[in-house]
Amino acid sequence: MNPEDLFEDYPLRHELDVEILMHREVHFGGNFKFMLDYYSSHGKGVKPEFEFDQIRNLAEFEQLSQKNPAALLLSGPEAEKVAAAKEAYKTLRVLYEQKNPRNKHPLLIANLILSEEEDPVHEITAIVNEKGAIVPSLLELLKAEDFYDPLFPGYGQAPMLAAKCLGLIGDKRAIISLFEAIGGEDFFNEDIILQALKLIGDPAKKFLLQVVRGRPLNFDNERAAIALIHFKDDPQVSSTCLKLLLDPNVRKDFALSTYLALICEGLNDPELRNTFLQIGANPETASPLKRDIKAIAKTWENEKNR
Repeated sequence: MNPEDLFEDYPLRHELDVEILMHREVHFGGNFKFMLDYYSSHGKGVKPEFEFDQIRNLAEFEQLSQKNPAALLLSGPEAEKVAAAKEAYKTLRVLYEQKNPRNKHPLLIANLILSEEEDPVHEITAIVNEKGAIVPSLLELLKAEDFYDPLFPGYGQAPMLAAKCLGLIGDKRAIISLFEAIGGEDFFNEDIILQALKLIGDPAKKFLLQVVRGRPLNFDNERAAIALIHFKDDPQVSSTCLKLLLDPNVRKDFALSTYLALICEGLNDPELRNTFLQIGANPETASPLKRDIKAIAKTWENEKNR
């Protein structure tokens, strides 16, 4: 039987199958058995969109055809990306072959990237103990685009682990890099970045307040407001954001005004709260912002009745 004829019995969903094969080649040495065992145990690097049955389908196709489906489906650029990801693994593993290295930071970073723990407490603790000395290495990992890709070592999670370490170390050198990571593609892990900025504390707060007040208004104002939500209980932060919200031009920016309103929830002064509520009563205020203000007012009322 021609191997290609088996496609009729084992229909391959090309785009997803290509991704599965690329992951198999990189993370599991091209071995379906290793991949299936890993997915059975729900390892850290499992991709929810990869259905177990489809992985098994590809494995059966390979067994019956005696052909590697990667050779049939992977394009030249896809094969090159697989090679680059394998090379990244090789580079990390070489670090473990060095005896008594002068600088242990690369090995600590490798341990963090390669850990199979969802929350690698031991690896994080070892890095945080190095304090400011390891910050440049962590910033390099945070900015490394390849490591945001699940195909590369760390399954795309390593930069967020670096962000967590930076927050625990609390070095202000990390502020700008963490800020620039807000609003990126990794939306679901963004809270780790925001928590890191909060942990850095006052230096981060001062930087974010300066940015949120900047003119002309742009995406940086929005990113700063997102981060300042974690500082909303600070009177300086909530009152500054209220002042910004009083500007009609700021209220025209839907996203920015929404984040500023969320920060204003932290207002405690009765007069400032009243000023905030008056924005909601202004007929020129957009309906979505009015709804946000009304929701916050209800939250305050519920707190008062407890």
